[in-house]
Amino acid sequence: MTTPHLSADTIRTATNEVIRATEGLRRCAQELADVEFEFDTAEATALAAGVEGGNEAQRKANLRLRLADQHATVKGARDRHADARRDLDVAQAILTALRYQLRLLEVSAAAVAQ
Repeated sequence: MTTPHLSADTIRTATNEVIRATEGLRRCAQELADVEFEFDTAEATALAAGVEGGNEAQRKANLRLRLADQHATVKGARDRHADARRDLDVAQAILTALRYQLRLLEVSAAAVAQ
């Protein structure tokens, strides 16, 4: 990963990207919580209604099949949440690199001034 050229606009853009990524992560976290709640409710409803099967493994498999769409929805939400977390991590890393560059320039300028 290369760090962009240091300028006020670059720092502003990087800061805005961290803000955007933070909001994206918040939205994905809320979506994940909602989807998991819906899944838990569907699972509890299915269990209360009874799941066919001669033993625990068969009942578990039948429940999994019955809730296959909900499982896929939860997986999609988890994947989007992980992607949003990665996006925020990258945005924060870029901003941190820019801050270090700025600090290095400050230290260099102070050393030259002495």
